[in-house]
Parts: sequence; structure tokens; C-alpha cells
Amino acid sequence: MDEKELKTTEAQRKAIREYEKRNWRLNIVFPGGTKERIENLNINKTPSSFIRDTVLAKLDELEKILK
Repeated sequence: MDEKELKTTEAQRKAIREYEKRNWRLNIVFPGGTKERIENLNINKTPSSFIRDTVLAKLDELEKILK
């Protein structure tokens, strides 16, 4: 049986593994219409980056309160 040719190089796969070690991936389900609500804000951010930035800002705020 022939070996299957990979679409990424070993260096690319290594870089992806390192990236995944430094970051936490979370799969969240939001109610229908949430994506459109975010897009309608016209803030020039993807829904993903909006959610990430909003959560990080709230965490910073809460950590300051709790110190």
C-alpha cells in the first residue's frame, strides 16, 4: 500500500502542535442570531475575535475586583 502524501510539512505540523500547547480551544454554542447581532455592531471584528476580546476584558475586570 502506498503512503498517503500529507498536505502539510513536518515543520507546519510541529508549529501547529506548539500553538495548540500555548492556547486553549473552546467550542461554544450560542443562540441563533448571535453571529448576526455581533456583525450588526459594525466593529470590524470577526465574531470569534469579538467574543475572545470580550471574555478577556471581562476576566481582567473581574481579576482587578477580586484582588
